[in-house]
Amino acid sequence: MNKKLITIAVGVCFLTGCDQGSAAADTQAAKILADKSIANMIPVQGGEFIMGDFGPLVKEKLPFSIQQDDKKLHKVVLSDFGISKFKVTNADYAAYLKATGIKHPPVNILLKDYPSMTKDDYSVGVTWQQAKDYCQWLGKVSGKKIDLPTEAQWEYAARSRGQYLPFATNNGKFEEGKNVPSEDQLDEYTDGYGFPIYPIGKYPPNPLGLYDMGLSGSEWVNDWYASDYYSHSQVNDPQGPKKGTRKVLRGYVGGDSQYALTMSRQSSQPVPKFGGRDNYEKYGVSPLYVFRCVMNK
Repeated sequence: MNKKLITIAVGVCFLTGCDQGSAAADTQAAKILADKSIANMIPVQGGEFIMGDFGPLVKEKLPFSIQQDDKKLHKVVLSDFGISKFKVTNADYAAYLKATGIKHPPVNILLKDYPSMTKDDYSVGVTWQQAKDYCQWLGKVSGKKIDLPTEAQWEYAARSRGQYLPFATNNGKFEEGKNVPSEDQLDEYTDGYGFPIYPIGKYPPNPLGLYDMGLSGSEWVNDWYASDYYSHSQVNDPQGPKKGTRKVLRGYVGGDSQYALTMSRQSSQPVPKFGGRDNYEKYGVSPLYVFRCVMNK
């Protein structure tokens, strides 16, 4: 074999070895992320609960929520599941992108001026499909059945297995500076912007052990949104409407603590507009659109 052929052969072997090494590293990184994610799942025993604005059933017998789409109280029976203790963070999502080779999504324009929200321990802002793809990828890597939570699973877990808890805090109350951040603390967490976003695990979890449910952004769930869904929801493991144009979100978007209520519903297009501007590639996704995953039986 002449010197030229030897050089080519060595080069090919070198490159192939590099590719194999890179693939092995990505596989290992994927396994580490999946193992961590599974370890951070809180087991939730299924059961029966009354879903919706339970205000008329307790204390002053008045609604908690100003929304109208949560007023139809209805019985729901859920199977056992597990749910992420924390929202998916920037660090988690970056590890997923690296392990899969998926292109980095556009950076939201706000994050360029308020970079604290890009730190590793802040929740990541994504579209609905990106959130779903992440959860299902975890399932593929781990061999588990992982997805976004259904709306019913989310509320049941936020209410610590369906208890009558208005907020998913340690005591069911909304106490700024104690179990949720004060305005000054939010300024500190967001470079003075005051967005209701902060690092995971800063405040006490709910009685089930879940952090920031209904707080620090609005969480995507699996269901399509329909304002009248509660009037015809199935009883056992409801999955939401079969089709729609908007997806359900649960949680705090700032301003009024109404949106942090465990029963309060919101919705958005799967690719949310930023300030009404419909250009995802230019503006990205607001850090308010966050998520966590569930592991089903």
